Amino acid sequence: MTALLIFVDADRAGDVERLLEARGLPGYTEIPNVLGKGRTGRKLGTRAYPGSTTLYFTVAARAEGEGLVRALRELRDRRGPAEGLKVYAFNSEELL
Repeated sequence: MTALLIFVDADRAGDVERLLEARGLPGYTEIPNVLGKGRTGRKLGTRAYPGSTTLYFTVAARAEGEGLVRALRELRDRRGPAEGLKVYAFNSEELL
């Protein structure tokens, strides 16, 4: 199994959610309004540091995860590298 953490600018979260739904994954978790600081600066939802990020978390079979990553890469490539989309993957196993 592969666990995926998908970080996307909140104003583009709908694009990622549509991809997750279209791929028929068994489930995902959405955490809206994630605040913090990264390479592109701060996103704190304030006037000084506007914006926020949406975090999606899902676990899928390796092939499904790879397919989702390809689709997300295509989305980013269509929108450009400044899209504000990052994906991290790690191996996962169900323990309970």
